Amino acid sequence: MRGIKIVALANKKAEILIHEPIGENWYGDGLTSKRFIDELKALGKVDEIHVRINSPGGAVFDGIAIYNALKAHEAKKTVTVEGLAASAASFIAMCGDSIHMGAGAMMMVHNPWTFAMGDADDMRETADMLDKVGESLVDIYHLRTKIARDELEELLDAETWLTSAEAVERGFADTRDE
Repeated sequence: MRGIKIVALANKKAEILIHEPIGENWYGDGLTSKRFIDELKALGKVDEIHVRINSPGGAVFDGIAIYNALKAHEAKKTVTVEGLAASAASFIAMCGDSIHMGAGAMMMVHNPWTFAMGDADDMRETADMLDKVGESLVDIYHLRTKIARDELEELLDAETWLTSAEAVERGFADTRDE
């Protein structure tokens, strides 16, 4: 069973559940940006979207494409982190006009990483590419949180796990369950 569900509700509202890794794995599982965007378009015109997330994250470019598709959608977006929004799922969550953290929910941010092979020049090229991807993630988090770029870079360098209270305190979320 796939962990995404997009449902049109009454009164021009929709609910999107992202409960799977982001990007396709070796077995064909995971949420690709193409599948997400196709399903989002199939919704038609809605005024409100509630995005519910419980995902360990995954492929950075699928995550960025999903974030941008949601961000560009004209509907009001409410995001609820139901369990975990880690890695790519954490920056998808940043699309919300409001972001809510469920009881016990967590968010994790970190620098992008990849697998690489080749000679020393290939490794340097890969490291440079990862630095650029990291800058783009800082851009997304900065747009939402307004945290200084150097502080965001430190959070990503440290692979930071945020409780719901910490996410609200730092601007990654607006509210949390008590």
